[in-house]
Amino acid sequence: MDDWHRRLVKELVAETPAGFLPDRSASLEIGFGHARSALTYALELARAHRIPATGSVAGDDVWLQLGGGRVRFTLNRREGHVVVIRPGQDEVRVDGDGDLKTIARDAVDALVAAWRAGPASHRTPSAPPPEFEDEPTKG
Repeated sequence: MDDWHRRLVKELVAETPAGFLPDRSASLEIGFGHARSALTYALELARAHRIPATGSVAGDDVWLQLGGGRVRFTLNRREGHVVVIRPGQDEVRVDGDGDLKTIARDAVDALVAAWRAGPASHRTPSAPPPEFEDEPTKG
């Protein structure tokens, strides 16, 4: 955990009922944030390019579905771990010492690879008509 994260934890949660979070708990929160970031990026990138993806990146349960596959990260603060569910792999529990950033990125990469290996008909974006002007995504 770097100095910025330590300062933020101290300033943001010092007066809450939990008080200052120990390094391991703060590391778990930071790792979960990295997982959320990876899923958010993949979901927004897919939506911007009209790839049929869905997901949720709010709260303590974040997930991304692409084609028939889904990755999911659920933060369990009470027990001090994140439950990770990935297609074709056993459920794992990652504590504050785990590298959730790498796990999340690898999970998204595997999800995309499985989607790309599937039928081409499932990879067809929902393209707008040729005269459609998409202002929000213009440079």
